[in-house]
Amino acid sequence: MSESLQATLAVGKQLVDYCNQGQHREAINELYADDAKHIEACAMGDDMPQVTEGKEALLKMNDWWDNAHDVHGMEIKGPFPHDNGSFAVWMSIDCTAKEGPMAGQRMQMEEVCLYAVKDGKISQVEFYWDPTGYGA
Repeated sequence: MSESLQATLAVGKQLVDYCNQGQHREAINELYADDAKHIEACAMGDDMPQVTEGKEALLKMNDWWDNAHDVHGMEIKGPFPHDNGSFAVWMSIDCTAKEGPMAGQRMQMEEVCLYAVKDGKISQVEFYWDPTGYGA
């Protein structure tokens, strides 16, 4: 296994560990670059644009998401690394929206998340999911 693949895998394992413990803010603070970019499959209203840039903006978006949803369960599998400095994870979330067009509705969401790692930090993450049925 190449050194770059090992480094990417290490970041991915740390991220999955944090997320499986519900420590998303800690993951952002420790693992993300200051100028990291978060790209959703589509915009989900004013509180969740398609593209969010910068660690501070990511922390605010994370806080909004946590406050706007009751999470009943979450499962994350991976990481699945690539020697190009990226890794993917599969995520399943069981939650109920507290606000917006889906308020009060329980949702079973699945997504694939593709992370790019540069200089030992997550520089970009892209989320792939089916937005139909989620108020998109």
